[in-house]
Amino acid sequence: MPIPRIGELAPSFRLTAAHGGEVGLDDFKGRRAVAVWFTKGMACPFCRQQMSQLARAYPRFRELDGELLQVTNSTPARARFYAKQFTLPFPYLCDPDYRARREWGLERRSRGPGYYARTFAAGMKMPPMPNDFGDFKPTLGEMLPTMSDEDMGLFVVDRAGVVRYAFVTEYMNEMGAKPVPGADEIARELERCAAAA
Repeated sequence: MPIPRIGELAPSFRLTAAHGGEVGLDDFKGRRAVAVWFTKGMACPFCRQQMSQLARAYPRFRELDGELLQVTNSTPARARFYAKQFTLPFPYLCDPDYRARREWGLERRSRGPGYYARTFAAGMKMPPMPNDFGDFKPTLGEMLPTMSDEDMGLFVVDRAGVVRYAFVTEYMNEMGAKPVPGADEIARELERCAAAA
C-alpha cells in the first residue's frame, strides 16, 4: 500500500493496547485529531527517548483536543509487561505482524547477516540514550526486531479521518538529516486541526 498523502482518508486499524482491550483510529472520528506514531516501541533506545519527550508534551496535546497513538511492533504480552513496569501516558498499541504498518505504506526491508552484525555492534558501542524510563534492558527477542531496517512514521489525522500531516523516515536515518518530529511540531499540527474543526 502507498503511504497516505495529505488530504486522503487515513487507513483504519484496531490493535491490542498495552493497558488491555483494543484501540482503533475510528474510535476518535468526529471527536478529536490523532497523531499516529509508528515506532519500534520500548525496546528501541531512540523510541524510548522520543517517548519521554512526547510523554512530557502529552498534556499539551490533550489541551488541543488531540490524542497520540503509539503503534509498535511489541507483542501484546510484552506490552502488558511495559504497562505494569512503566507509566505509559498515551495508548501503546501492538502491531507485531506489521499489518497496520503495511496498510500505511511503511516498509520493512530484509537485510543480510552482515547488516545485522554491524547494527548490533554499533548499538553495543552507543552510550545509553537519556530517557524518563530508566536503564532498560530489552530481551534478546526484542533486540533483534529493533535492528531491522524499517520506516518510522508520524501522521496527524483530523476529526474527519483525513491525513493532515505526514512524516516518514527510514529508521537508520533517524539521527541523520531528517530528524523525528518534536513535540512542538506535533502540537502545531494538532492546533491546526482544532482550528479547522
